[in-house]
Amino acid sequence: MPKKSPFLRCLDGYMQYLRDEAMLAERSLKDYERAIRYCRDIVQDGGGPENPLKVSKENLRYLLDNLPGATSTRKWRWSICSGFLKWCGNPAIGTIRQAWPHVIRTNVDWLEPEQADIVREAALRMDALTGLIVHLELDLCLRRCEVMRLRTQDIHRGHIDVLGKGRLGGKWRTVKLDLDSGPILSRWLEVRQQLQTLTEGPQTDQLIVYLMEKKLVPYQRSALDYILKRVGGESNIPFKGHHTLRRTGGRLMWLEGVLIETIATIMGHSSTQTTLRYIGVNLDDQGKALEAVRNARIQRAKNLQNVPLLVVPGL
Repeated sequence: MPKKSPFLRCLDGYMQYLRDEAMLAERSLKDYERAIRYCRDIVQDGGGPENPLKVSKENLRYLLDNLPGATSTRKWRWSICSGFLKWCGNPAIGTIRQAWPHVIRTNVDWLEPEQADIVREAALRMDALTGLIVHLELDLCLRRCEVMRLRTQDIHRGHIDVLGKGRLGGKWRTVKLDLDSGPILSRWLEVRQQLQTLTEGPQTDQLIVYLMEKKLVPYQRSALDYILKRVGGESNIPFKGHHTLRRTGGRLMWLEGVLIETIATIMGHSSTQTTLRYIGVNLDDQGKALEAVRNARIQRAKNLQNVPLLVVPGL
């Protein structure tokens, strides 16, 4: 069997890391691999090496100058490539500071507040597990992988410990529970306890489980995807999936005037720029802001017209 090149060895290891630690879906893994290979080809077209450890700052500058497509596409490919190079231990990637133009997106994947209310109520009507999953993602802004990683010991009075994305197994953060969280969690924990009475032998401590052959088995990605698909059918509001709920949760907070720094902390973002992309400040929002300022200006003018003239006797 021919020996694999350094690039392929690194690529295989990175894909395995994304599969096991970041828990990416197979479709996302294929997108990541295509983007990495695409960037590799551009670097080589510019005379750069295939070995990711030997890619220099000049090679990376060439890549940035020659990445085609819209700004959002270029940023996406660059983000994936830089993540791959950092994981490989490339010394040059940390020296690049790329400033991207801000892109206003006119259509971002989220639910309107009224739609979110309908989806939430439909999930709570269906069953304890469905209500919990939608609550964790829509109201507490957890990722699908974070929901899957939750353990019973991560649940505390008033907050939960969440294991998010990141290298070396992910980053922990604490998320405050809201007033609805207690009843929703208690409802599922009661169901889980009933399932546990039907088991034999050592059991998992994962929070989201089902019973199979007298064992509690953690839910897989496809099963959670199917649960949300059922919610879309029950609510008659089809949506793309888990990230739709998470984006919606962050946007609803922003619409209520929550500080962007606070939203970033809840969502587990290290940068508020990432949060701004999630909540999707778009042209409609800009239009509403401009209209609000215009209406305030018109109202001030009307108030001035209605102020009676002050007449001072003797003048």
